[in-house]
Amino acid sequence: MSSDASTVTLLPQAAGYGVLVGVGGGFAIGMVITTNLLRKYMKEDNNSTETFAVANRSVGTLLAASAVYSSWSWADELLWTTTMVYNYGVQSSYFYMSGLVIQIAVMAMVGIHAKKKIPKAHTSLEIVELRYGKLAHLLYMFLSLTTNLVSCASMILAAAGAISIIAGNLHIVAATILTIFSVLCYSIYGGLKATFLTDFAHSLILLIVLCYFNTGVLTKIGGLDELYDNLAAYGGSREIPGNYANSVITGKSQGAILFGLILTCGNFGLTVMDSSFWQKTFSATPRATVPAYLTAGLAIVSNVWPLGAIIGGAAITLENSPQFPTWPRKMTQFEIDSGYALPYTLMATLGKGAVGGLLLILYLAVTSTISAQMISVSSITTFDIYKKYINPKAHNKSLIFVSHIACIIFTFGAAGFSLMLHYVGVNMTWFGYFTPLIICPGVIPLIMSIVWNRQSWYAAVMSPILGIVFGFTVWTTTAYKLDGAVNITTLGGQLPALYGALTALFLPGIASVIITLAHPQKFDWKVLQQATILVDEEGDSENTEDNTVELVPEDNFKVNKDKSNIELNIESDQSSSTSATKLESQPEESPTTLQPISPKELDLWIKISTGAAIFVLLIMWVLWPLPLYRNWIFTREYFKGYVTVGLMWLYATLLVIGIGPLVAGRHTIAFIVRSLYRDYIKRK
Repeated sequence: MSSDASTVTLLPQAAGYGVLVGVGGGFAIGMVITTNLLRKYMKEDNNSTETFAVANRSVGTLLAASAVYSSWSWADELLWTTTMVYNYGVQSSYFYMSGLVIQIAVMAMVGIHAKKKIPKAHTSLEIVELRYGKLAHLLYMFLSLTTNLVSCASMILAAAGAISIIAGNLHIVAATILTIFSVLCYSIYGGLKATFLTDFAHSLILLIVLCYFNTGVLTKIGGLDELYDNLAAYGGSREIPGNYANSVITGKSQGAILFGLILTCGNFGLTVMDSSFWQKTFSATPRATVPAYLTAGLAIVSNVWPLGAIIGGAAITLENSPQFPTWPRKMTQFEIDSGYALPYTLMATLGKGAVGGLLLILYLAVTSTISAQMISVSSITTFDIYKKYINPKAHNKSLIFVSHIACIIFTFGAAGFSLMLHYVGVNMTWFGYFTPLIICPGVIPLIMSIVWNRQSWYAAVMSPILGIVFGFTVWTTTAYKLDGAVNITTLGGQLPALYGALTALFLPGIASVIITLAHPQKFDWKVLQQATILVDEEGDSENTEDNTVELVPEDNFKVNKDKSNIELNIESDQSSSTSATKLESQPEESPTTLQPISPKELDLWIKISTGAAIFVLLIMWVLWPLPLYRNWIFTREYFKGYVTVGLMWLYATLLVIGIGPLVAGRHTIAFIVRSLYRDYIKRK
């Protein structure tokens, strides 16, 4: 960090320790208590592998939507949005939100395909192994684990760095270790269901704080008219290559669209290749999967839409004012690239309380990510390494033990890796430009593995390798051709990163089709549907065929209730929040329902999700932004309407994602409260 940056003190170190230790400890204790209550009254056994890894495949629509929303609310999302608006203008945040929506829509389509074709899966890699065998399994395992490491480290790098500068230059090692410790505790204890519950709590707090930030900053800077006047007057005061008239409120921004393309490519890798996003799909009920993902997709834009226009715009106009923390100097390049524009702007407008709120939501966002990554890696270690290659007859107890060990090793490994990145001088922006090269090559082949029965073994294995090789080749050669050298600085340029990312993402898809045509194969999806991959909760895994759940005709749904009570629990439309539990041991007044879903209905959801993905792509990447890419500066009316709708979207998201799960889950909450009253209060 530069010496200039180190002179900026926003909050005392005690504030950082208060959030990292106090809030972290509170969440850990709260989730342990909640897990115990669910185990006692809802019979959700956190020592069950099915519960730990996929939450019994029982999560309803609104809770799943809240978890998906939280999963895409990354710690660097808020920081990077403000940074890119500062660099290239308001249109940067538009392309950020466009990328988020299309990723979630695609995952809705992929997820419902997986629900139909392999309803008993725990990880995406099980699909690869069953379809293509050991070599492909090992290749995609490497790509997935690399994605987990890169994803987790990038979030820790951004959040720990920001927490360090916000909290009185708190030591980066302390910020990193304390960030991961509490989430390690509750994730190991509660598994994926604890992750869903903390995701909901994180989403609620995040949305409340974002409503306060955007409304408060807009009020402090004088409202929409004042913000527009300041941004319009700012045009031309500094050079922004590729922006029409150097304006920050123009739709013609080359830097913004290049950033959006790089980000979208990278985030496709972070979602499709990250098994934690597949696990959220596996954990939702079949009927909840597509509505949950599409709801989250509509909601996620509220994170960056008003934030970019209001706080990003305020960062641009306030930097030269005395209340800005760096005044009389401007921000250094290190501060800009590390995302400090957001905390500096909050300090200049709303004061220390708002910066404390930012500290809180950054911590919650990064812990949400770490928790999901932790469960993902533990599931891969458990099902795709230990059970597949080391102990095929492993039963529930040993699998849970391996899951816990994997959580610990991965979490501290990712923390160490992020610290290494910090000390070698890698910042959030450079790392964000680099990651698509290593995580994108498997995206399209993996999607084809579950949606296209023609993709051959040769295509699945060779195409990701080609993507990696040619992605790095294009990245380095473009940097050399444009700047005459290959080093950290030139490789961090937008064009080398963009060309490398596009090559890494799309070349494997093209190669897969060509190779498949040269070596055609046809796969029978029944191999996935009939696979014996459920875990015997009590005994030898050889007996798991008694536990299988098959999709059957609409009027002939069957659930096989053996001693382990493995079941496919489908929520009802009237009670989407009810939990899947062991019916035979469920308390009489528990609000549990079980309803069938047919292959015909799954096919309908597949069509809906596919149509939604195409619709989102056309609206967010073609019909809305391209007409704005011309020699035109936003009018006052357009800008005010754009920001106003963004604020309305944010408050609507608070109601749906933040409050909705509480309303939907009111019966379960009431049941647990009545049970507690009966057992502890009334008895006394």
